[in-house]
Amino acid sequence: MENPLYTRIIIEDTGEGIIEADLPNIFKRFYKAKTSKKSESIGIGLALSKSIVEAHNGIIEVQSKVDIGTSFIITFIKW
Repeated sequence: MENPLYTRIIIEDTGEGIIEADLPNIFKRFYKAKTSKKSESIGIGLALSKSIVEAHNGIIEVQSKVDIGTSFIITFIKW
């Protein structure tokens, strides 16, 4: 989505979702949700994503519902 004020990218899935208690922490480096089923994960992907988006003056947000899916909303403001 694009307009004169911003460009927005939405990435969605229909996966297991993220429990509400974990949402405030998912962008922290090395954070792994207690309910995570991926043992090989080390918890740096979302922290790195946030750093990259913010380095380009963007904002990344998350919305999620358990058993429904997750949406990541990336917004780049046009100054």
